[in-house]
Amino acid sequence: MVSPLQQLHALTGLRFLATAHVVAYHVYHLVFSGTEAPPGLHGLLGSGYLGLSFFFVLSGFILGYNYLERPPGTYAARKAFWVARFARIYPVYALGLALDAPAYLKGLRDTWAVEPWRGLQHAEALVVTPLLIQSWTPWTAMAWNGSGWSLAVEAFFYAAFPFLAGRLGLLGPKALAVGAAVTYGAAMVFPALYMTVDPDHTGGTASAYNSGPWMLALRFNPLARLPEFILGILAARFFLLRSGEAQRSHPVALAVVCAGVIAALAGSTALPFPLLHNGLLAPVFAALFILLSWSQGAVARVLASRPLRLLGEASYALFLLHMPVLFAWKAVLKRLGESPTSAWAVAAFVVGSVGLSVLVHERVEKPARAWIRDRWTRRGTGQPSAGLQPRA
Repeated sequence: MVSPLQQLHALTGLRFLATAHVVAYHVYHLVFSGTEAPPGLHGLLGSGYLGLSFFFVLSGFILGYNYLERPPGTYAARKAFWVARFARIYPVYALGLALDAPAYLKGLRDTWAVEPWRGLQHAEALVVTPLLIQSWTPWTAMAWNGSGWSLAVEAFFYAAFPFLAGRLGLLGPKALAVGAAVTYGAAMVFPALYMTVDPDHTGGTASAYNSGPWMLALRFNPLARLPEFILGILAARFFLLRSGEAQRSHPVALAVVCAGVIAALAGSTALPFPLLHNGLLAPVFAALFILLSWSQGAVARVLASRPLRLLGEASYALFLLHMPVLFAWKAVLKRLGESPTSAWAVAAFVVGSVGLSVLVHERVEKPARAWIRDRWTRRGTGQPSAGLQPRA
């Protein structure tokens, strides 16, 4: 019999693979030229931006799994929920900003010298990025530690979740199906509208490295990404509705979904970027999380193994820190006169980034999270309530 907590272990390992995909994407484009790989591999390496859609759906699924049956419905419970989320994300987020500050400030200085107006726009990041609201304005979203824009989106999700959970947690099977269809339609409507109107006049060539202001707003705005998070919550509701039944694996369905994801990634260049970036695969990701949580097969066991679980737990630090580390490593190699594309340089970056993420997870993230939550509890106003207890 698989315990409720064990059901999520495979998703922890999967989280590391998704983060590794994002890291590979940045290495492919920021170390190499982003064009060297053959077509199929090029599609895999060039679709790392899909990791954000993956994480938005996964975030909804995990929070829904933990809290839909006991939603934080009171003011005190909501406050405690938000403190717990802050304790979870902000310490490593702040560390990422500190590590990236030299590169950001140098870029700000250089931009200000050439284009003062753009420099002023980028300077706004000094205020909005520490407050986790940089994604509401496209020109600040990636100005300071570019990976952090998704945390501003997540912060909005966390703010909304207690109000969504009380309603979505009551949906029955039929309402759940209708809600999922409507939510998916909402996720696709703005990308489809963008493709129809083409406000940036890209001629259908919009991409992660060719985005006008309207595409940037579509990519980063928290409201545009909210449906992906809600789909994750709805997937968790479906999973919980079936939790009373005898659990059994669906290896064929899981294999089909996994093959579908890999095929979509490999063929990503043939799919419309606006749709793909903003949730085209969100239902597939949701199905993957459900099937993998049900599975007791070899894939789930490997993903739930202790090494991959540790890497999955450290993947949040890897996600936020790999960009500052990459820029710093490239600067060091430049001083040494070494090529960043050499095999040893890439290997050193990968090993160093993963090792640093594990160290930060154990020595910074966990202690800081415990300290913040302990301080909150000691205040006497943040005692955990029945509505805030995650599933054991």
